[in-house]
Amino acid sequence: MNKPLLLFTLALLLRAGLALLAYTSLPQLGYDSETQQAGYLFYDAFRRDGQAWLLAQSGEPLTLAFSGEYASDQYGGLLWLSAALYRLVGVHAPWLVSLLAALVASLGVFFVYASARRLLNEKAALWAGLVFAVYPESVLLGASQMREPFIITFLAMGFDGFLRWREAHTRRSLGWLAAGLLGLLFISPGFAALLLVNCAGWAWLDGGRKIHLGWLAAAGGVLGLSLLGLALSWEGLVSATDGPLGVFGGWIRETIKWNAFTLQSSSGIVQLLFETLPPPLVMPFVAIYGLLQPVLPAALIEPAVPFWQTLGILRALGWYVLLPLLGFAPFAAFGDSGNPRLRRLMLWLGLAFWVWAVIASVRGGGDQWDNPRYRAIFLPWISLLAVYAFMQIRGLAGRWFWRILAVVGIILVVFGQWYVFRYLQVGFNIGIRNTLATAFALSILLVGGDWLWQRFRRRG
Repeated sequence: MNKPLLLFTLALLLRAGLALLAYTSLPQLGYDSETQQAGYLFYDAFRRDGQAWLLAQSGEPLTLAFSGEYASDQYGGLLWLSAALYRLVGVHAPWLVSLLAALVASLGVFFVYASARRLLNEKAALWAGLVFAVYPESVLLGASQMREPFIITFLAMGFDGFLRWREAHTRRSLGWLAAGLLGLLFISPGFAALLLVNCAGWAWLDGGRKIHLGWLAAAGGVLGLSLLGLALSWEGLVSATDGPLGVFGGWIRETIKWNAFTLQSSSGIVQLLFETLPPPLVMPFVAIYGLLQPVLPAALIEPAVPFWQTLGILRALGWYVLLPLLGFAPFAAFGDSGNPRLRRLMLWLGLAFWVWAVIASVRGGGDQWDNPRYRAIFLPWISLLAVYAFMQIRGLAGRWFWRILAVVGIILVVFGQWYVFRYLQVGFNIGIRNTLATAFALSILLVGGDWLWQRFRRRG
């Protein structure tokens, strides 16, 4: 039985099935918006795909996709690919791009499976591949004309190539790493830098062979191209003379300001919180609120058409199943008494994920679409971390998993009660500020109380 092939088939069926369902039935199942009436799951995909068809019909060189003339894709790679496909077939068939995205997204299973088998074991590889194949946010993105399906698979490809190269300096392993980097540079240059940072940190902590200066120079060149691509895409935020670092700093500042403003103006309840929270707590609130998106109680209770409510529930369930494991992952690495090398490397991945998750949370604010989308880009490493953390539940640090799971449970129950009262008028209303305070206080009491109890038991 070819397990990776079975996982690939499952991943492809889920993504291609949702893509075809959306294209054929979303006008009837979705909302009365231009995007959904045209069969698109995301507005970004709707804009980009429309411009790709215009470019394909124009008779102009497809390289115009990279010129900035088409604002729907600041990088141009997916716009070029879509336009090339439409020019080849001669018709505007958005489902073709969706199926291509589904195919590329599903191919990532092979690389995640291989990475997990190399680092952990065969059984862990099967579970990691399954997480990658069925994670609802990835299924949704893989069924759409979006960049993320390509980015996720290229990250998985490049990382597996890097792991292969660390074991044996072969041309094939270097080829996979190069293919992943080139794919990222084509679709979204900044994520080539993310891959390089993750690989560099891994190599440093691995403490194995020295990195040859030639490869270091090549990596520096790719990193420079990545930052240059980002700099050119951020015209309007800062002037070109500021350089890549100035662009990055400006992006961070403007992103935080914009998403805080967007979140503040999104609902009366959040506006009230912004007005009453002390200024130092505003951005932590934005970050934590973003980390909890998509909020499971909201997905269960807020009214929506059945199609989107079902998708919302599945997306939220997928995230809240993984959240306790990902929260536990750094503790699991600290408490792992087994292979010291694996312990260091998984600790690096855990810390890297949470840094990225916080950045994505601030970048996406409280938006229930952008925030999970940015976070899902880390899926190749999320799959590894979740399986590794699950394997360590019975280890020395396993108590932390149950504490984190209990905190997630408190959040779901407390906020679930608030949503039930708000939409169904059942229960009691303590206000959103008191709801937040209750969830925070109960979480501190539970974690702190259990930690003190365990210390008392060990001393006794």
